[in-house]
Amino acid sequence: MVSQRPLFILRALTFSMLSLAASTSMAGGLDLPTITASHQGTSNANGAEANDPSVLYYNPAGLARMKGGLQISQGFSALFINGKVEADQNESRHGAATDKKSDEGNSLAGDPKASGEPGTFWPRVLGAGGAFISLPIDDMVTAGLGVFAPGGGNLNYKSDWTGAYQIDSIAIELINVNPSIGIRFDDKHSLGFGVSVIAGHIRQKTQIDVEGVSPYLLRSALESGTLNLLGLPTGGVLGTAFNTACAGSLGSTLSLLTNPLCRTFIQDTLGGQLADPSSSGSAQVEMYGYGLGYNLGYMFSVNEKTRFGLAYRSESKVKFRGDLKWDIENIRGSAVYNLLQPGLSLEDYLRENLRPDTTTKGNLIIPARASANVFHQLNDKIDLMADFTFIETSAVDKIRVQLLDVKKSDGSVIKQGDAGIDTNWRDSFKVSVGGNYHHDDKLTLKSGFQYDMTPVPSAEFRHPGAPDSDRYMFSVGANYKLKKNLTVDAAYSVTFLADSESNYTDRCRTLTRDDEDGNYDPAGETCTGNGGKFTGRFYDTSIQTLSLQMNQKF
Repeated sequence: MVSQRPLFILRALTFSMLSLAASTSMAGGLDLPTITASHQGTSNANGAEANDPSVLYYNPAGLARMKGGLQISQGFSALFINGKVEADQNESRHGAATDKKSDEGNSLAGDPKASGEPGTFWPRVLGAGGAFISLPIDDMVTAGLGVFAPGGGNLNYKSDWTGAYQIDSIAIELINVNPSIGIRFDDKHSLGFGVSVIAGHIRQKTQIDVEGVSPYLLRSALESGTLNLLGLPTGGVLGTAFNTACAGSLGSTLSLLTNPLCRTFIQDTLGGQLADPSSSGSAQVEMYGYGLGYNLGYMFSVNEKTRFGLAYRSESKVKFRGDLKWDIENIRGSAVYNLLQPGLSLEDYLRENLRPDTTTKGNLIIPARASANVFHQLNDKIDLMADFTFIETSAVDKIRVQLLDVKKSDGSVIKQGDAGIDTNWRDSFKVSVGGNYHHDDKLTLKSGFQYDMTPVPSAEFRHPGAPDSDRYMFSVGANYKLKKNLTVDAAYSVTFLADSESNYTDRCRTLTRDDEDGNYDPAGETCTGNGGKFTGRFYDTSIQTLSLQMNQKF
């Protein structure tokens, strides 16, 4: 008879990968509240317990404690998320006019395209899963394999909410395939190491602030030579104002742009009238990528009741590549535009000269982390445990998506600059404490608490696409032995996110980013964005996580 074991393993891994196709919650930067139910029950405090193959995520040295043959753990988690956001339309701003700080632009109060309620910005229910395998090779070496989600995020607002010019929706999905090995040197010392192959998908959509970006789109058009302002009629109120502001500079486009008064008039007055006020549009970036990393671990057993663990998981840079698609079919030219560029719609003009669809590239940093944990069997009934994890989230100081240049049929090049946000994240940490209560030979009860410090340093760097804050996680769980070689873990957690404020300013203004003080910098980093400012607060946010896990020995 043919063994069913390989088929069972294949099914377990397939289930895991399909489960992980769903997005996960944006907590702890990109971290999840759970990897598996067996660890969730103690709020992730039991990294040194080493009770099933999922220990390879926390400390691969724990694989050396997996004895007795092949073991498989597979699980699924459902995350029920609630949260509220309140936007301040009066303080939130359009992209600013020339030579003004971005937060001094026009108020979004009364903007019909930014006046809606945000809706449920967290999806109501999300799923995640994982599968882990361990197999002793000999008395010293145990091999393991894990397939799990190392993090992710999913936010869905509405296309007409106040922050839509900063973020409409975003989804980040990651899968880590992590083969590992544990080496047992003696009864006290063991080492472990592994490699990570991470695959990812990102999709982000942002609404276009047509009114706010029209002024610097006009400047871009003038500098590229694709729009002839010198053809503007000299009569009428607009023509008279143009002649007055630009007196003495009408010989060339360069002269127009180097005259401060004329440049201000072009961008503030003329530029603001480039598009029909009812125009709307959006941009969507979708990318796929992969990255590599490694993990190390050491475990020291003082005796059968007490052991300590140290672990390190390296930084991983997931390299993405994809496409930017502009949805600008509803952007229509005004009467002013039709004077400057007759016979060519504003949509076609933008696609052909300023905003073509293009290829995108970018990197997502999964920060390095170092952990120290302890497990102690207090008596026959009670186990105590704790974990401290330092996370080098300061590596994520900014997020950029490169928009590749597009060559036109005449050989000229359209440059759009990079899109992105400034995060300025600080290093963060987690601390967990937990315990087991062995009710009898079949049932073990678990409980734990975790505090997770946010990497977001202040309201000025809390982008509405990553509204993270300090988290407090309370968990209960249980392990039940169904039969000799089969146990089931179940866990329930509630994670509360502290109320937080956002006062985020997009420094991408005109064609370059403002300097760190918010001043216009004509020599700054080239960029594409809406500029402007979002002001609001996030509150009453919680994540309830329900997980099940099956552990089987062969």
